[in-house]
Formats: sequence, C-alpha cells, structure tokens
Amino acid sequence: MPDGTTTCENCWKESIKGERLCPACNRELENNLTWFENHLEDLRWRSNRADKTNTGGGTHGGYAASPAPLRESVHELIEGPDKDGNPGLTDILREYCHCLGINTTYTAGPDTMARRIRLSYKRGTCAAAPMYAKILNKLRRTAEQLLDYTLEDKVIVGECPTKGCTHIATAIPTAQFAPVCPECGMVYPVADIRETRRKKLLNSNITGTQTELRKLLLQCGIIVKPGTIRSWVSRGDLKTVSPHADRRKSEYKLADVYRLAVQNPEQETSIWMLLRQEEQER
Repeated sequence: MPDGTTTCENCWKESIKGERLCPACNRELENNLTWFENHLEDLRWRSNRADKTNTGGGTHGGYAASPAPLRESVHELIEGPDKDGNPGLTDILREYCHCLGINTTYTAGPDTMARRIRLSYKRGTCAAAPMYAKILNKLRRTAEQLLDYTLEDKVIVGECPTKGCTHIATAIPTAQFAPVCPECGMVYPVADIRETRRKKLLNSNITGTQTELRKLLLQCGIIVKPGTIRSWVSRGDLKTVSPHADRRKSEYKLADVYRLAVQNPEQETSIWMLLRQEEQER
C-alpha cells in the first residue's frame, strides 16, 4: 500500500493515513448527518400529522392522528430503545459527541448534535467512526421509509396465501414482503401474493361502471385514467356487459379492464413498476 495511506475500516478501501474512513465513506457519513439535520422535523411532523379519514357522516372527512404503529416506530427510532433494546438516534449521536470530545447538554436535540458532529474535523479520525457510520446509515434508511409511509400510500397486495386465512394484505408500494399477517402470523413475499391476485383478477366475474372499476384497481396501485377507458370503449377493445342509455352507467368486467390496464397480463405491471422502469431509462 502506498505511503501515507491506510485501510478504511468501513469498506476496506484505501484511505488517508490517520483517517478511519475513506473519502467515500466519510462523505456518506456527512450526507447522513446532513439528512438528519434537515429531516428530523419532517419525521416528527409526519408521525403527529392529521390524516384524513372517512368518519361516515356528512360530506366532509374527519381527522385522526397517524396510526399507532407509525408513531411508535418514529419514537423508537429517535428516542429508543427499539424492540431489541437498541438505543435510539438521540443516544447514539450523544455517544458519538462524547467520542469526539464535543460538549453537549442533555437537552440537546439530535438535529443539533448531528450538525456539531458534521462540523467536527475529528469526525473521520475517531476510532469509533466506522461503527457509527454503519449505524447512522442504517438508521437513515429506516427513517426514509418512515417518512415515506402514509395511510394513502398503502395499496392492497392481495389475500394472505395461508390456507383458510381470509386476511387482505396491504403494504407500502415499495415493500418486498407483506407485513406479518395478524390472523395467521405468516410473512410472504409481495410478488407471490400479487401473482395469486393477478390470476384471480383475470378469472373474476365482477362487473361495474368505469368509475367503480377504476377505483377498485387504484386500491391495488394500478392507475387507469378515465380517458383511457373511454378510448378502449370507442375502439371496441372493451365491451360492455350491461349496456345503458347513459354510458356512465354501463357496466364492464373487471377482468377485461385489468387485462387492458397492465402491459402484460402474464406479468402484472403496476404504476410503481412503470415508474421504476422510467427511472432506469433516464
């Protein structure tokens, strides 16, 4: 190894002599600290924000607090400890400050401590820097997921695959696995549940108006614009099963709309898949 260099204890690449982290890992640590500085307030707001809910009365939606699991998860991440007894972000940043010799009051907020650590010239030379870099990177990923999580974001994945279980699984659009089933306690990959849903939708005899069917598919994260359905009808691609003088009241098969809504009925394409494809093509 060339003189004046050493090994990064986080990724095992070359780093400047005396530095515990290579330039890339040090930059990632700085970015994570900056993210916490800028987004902790957003995270607190999201956990306490009012979510529109249907109260069932009148034409106006009522308001309710965010769901308990979200509030608890945010509290565990910031204040700790989590279910495994691991400390929260506040305690971790306070310990990191002590390692760097930064004096902090007990009432100092995590955003304040994150900023002081970021501005410290000893941030990357501290013996514990590699450990804190890994912990903070993991906490940031968790925090980003919590920040993106809202009641409106959840979509229907499908029926729980466990035989005899009637639970309908819902998850955030980017989830790889559905949450633990509250009825049978099992966890299944989202892709497997969606495949079962795809087969059932294609064989479904459910009918409804254009608006009703669009709303049903929207619950599954599949967006179909009103103009798109009208275009299918005018071209003859979508046949009505219950014609009506008022076209808005004509009914169609859910399976037919679903088949036209996805690019390939053999492999379901949702709006989230289309967005990922678009990002990859840029």
